[in-house]
Amino acid sequence: MTVKQENQLVSVPETKPVGVKEKEREGVFVNGFICQSCGLHFNLFSWKANRHRSDNTYCPECGTKGAFIHYRKALSNSPVKDHNSHDEIFRQVPLEGSQLMTDSIVIPKQK
Repeated sequence: MTVKQENQLVSVPETKPVGVKEKEREGVFVNGFICQSCGLHFNLFSWKANRHRSDNTYCPECGTKGAFIHYRKALSNSPVKDHNSHDEIFRQVPLEGSQLMTDSIVIPKQK
């Protein structure tokens, strides 16, 4: 696949996404982090309760690893996806009113 980036075409490898298989899902969790280096507050959503920790997370602003105040909230403890629930990750992102950015890279689903 080829995408346009800053007036250049960039090849993006089409690989299978790595992540949590539905049978491994534990629920829906939101992890809140406060970077102790630059002060950025950010949220990270997951289907695994303990996948994201201070020691394995990087700040998206300054790149620091492991220097965070960490909070977690369970939006759902159901291991089964509920397409009607407001607590599913796909209901949280994008945040209502968000605009799709032009630097988005969409990788076609593999058959």
